[in-house]
Amino acid sequence: MDLQYIAERSLSLTEYVTGYVTKGEKSHAQDLWDEVSSCDNIYSRLWKIGQKLLRAKEVGLYEASDLLLGESLYMKSVTVQYVNVYLPHKRSRKIKNYSYLTKMDQSSKDIFNPSIIEDFYPTRPNNMEDESLYEFVANYKFDKIGENGEREYKLRSKPVLPNHRKFNPMQEAERYDFYYSLIFLFVPFRDKSTLVMEGETMEEAFMRHRESSIRGIENHFNKLQKLLEAD
Repeated sequence: MDLQYIAERSLSLTEYVTGYVTKGEKSHAQDLWDEVSSCDNIYSRLWKIGQKLLRAKEVGLYEASDLLLGESLYMKSVTVQYVNVYLPHKRSRKIKNYSYLTKMDQSSKDIFNPSIIEDFYPTRPNNMEDESLYEFVANYKFDKIGENGEREYKLRSKPVLPNHRKFNPMQEAERYDFYYSLIFLFVPFRDKSTLVMEGETMEEAFMRHRESSIRGIENHFNKLQKLLEAD
């Protein structure tokens, strides 16, 4: 972490900020002159200089990722919400607090806090039937329990960005998780056990859903591929 103490004097603050944002990039001057020296005329040299400067410009990791994914480089802060996309037997749930557990009926099995994956999304209203888990997390939030006892949701004023563990399909240990995470996020479901058919491999299930033109899954898959290739 790059930390530097700045005194209260406004001049020091101005000097530091100005110096930081205008600091020079690493020099490649010698490489540049070596490359353009072989050009015969001034126009070719100018063209070479321009191309070299554009190609050699340093960018940070986040800027490079946005450029690869075609995302905007300028935007307001986005709220990020984590989604646990691990296979069911690898996921854990948060237990209700101790004081609540001591007061509940001993025969009750309702020991877990409500969660998006296990409670909110599977019991979403019928008018959200075609909403994927990714879309549900991004665009809706729990509002209240209605008069009929069912949960009610409202549209977010500003969508959040669902974040999840990124798996590498090139690694054998993560291949199943990679395909399952895409299916889990972008294929609408009520019962998650229906996402993969009996006797079907995870990759086969992914290809089946992909061929069904499930919206979002192809775009997200391509973005993950670009990030893995650039890693």
